[in-house]
Amino acid sequence: MELRGIYGITSRAFGQSHAESAMIFLNGGVRIIQYREKEATFRVREHEANQIKELCRSYGATFIINDSLDLALSVGADGLHVGRDDVRLDVVSRVFRGEIVGASASNQKEALMADGDGATYLGVGTIYPTSTKTDGDIIGVEGLKEIRRSTGLPIFAIGGIKLENLKEVWEAGADGVALISAILGADNPVETARKFVKSWDDLSRN
Repeated sequence: MELRGIYGITSRAFGQSHAESAMIFLNGGVRIIQYREKEATFRVREHEANQIKELCRSYGATFIINDSLDLALSVGADGLHVGRDDVRLDVVSRVFRGEIVGASASNQKEALMADGDGATYLGVGTIYPTSTKTDGDIIGVEGLKEIRRSTGLPIFAIGGIKLENLKEVWEAGADGVALISAILGADNPVETARKFVKSWDDLSRN
C-alpha cells in the first residue's frame, strides 16, 4: 500500500461532522483519511469510525484511526497512528494486524525510535507556526530535512502547511502532507482539497 500525497485528518472544529469532514476530503481527491476524536465515548467513536470506514471503502481510500488501538481493532481500520504520549509503538506493532502503523516525530531521535519499534510511516512536525503551536514546537523545514536524512520511512509533514509553502515541504523530502484546517477551514473546502491534490501530484511528477 503506497503512502504518499495528501492525508486528511477529520475534525468537528469547522462546523462539519467527522463523516462530513471525510466526505470533503474524499470528494476533493484525498485518499488517506484519519479519524481523530479524543472526547466522545467509545460507542460514539465506534459509530463514527464505521461510517468513515465505509466511505473510505467506497472511494478506495486508506482509513486510519488516531491513537486508539481498541477502536482500530474493533472497526478493522487499515491503520493506526500513535502519538508520542500514547500507547507504546512496539506494543501496537505486535498487536495491531493492519498494514499501517504511524508514529509522530519531531526530531531525529524520535524518528529513529519509531523506525526501530515498527512504524511504517512518520507524521513529522510542527513544520510552520499555527494558532495552536508555540514557537518552541516548530521544527521548520530544516528539522524536516534532518529527519528525512535519518530514515527511509514515508514522511507526512504536518503543521501550518498551505498551498504556497507546499513546494518547500516537498523539496525538504516529505512524501506527503497531513492537513486539517487548510482544507476544512477553507471557504470552498472541496475545491481547496482538489488544489492540494493536484499541486502535490504536479510536484511529484517533476
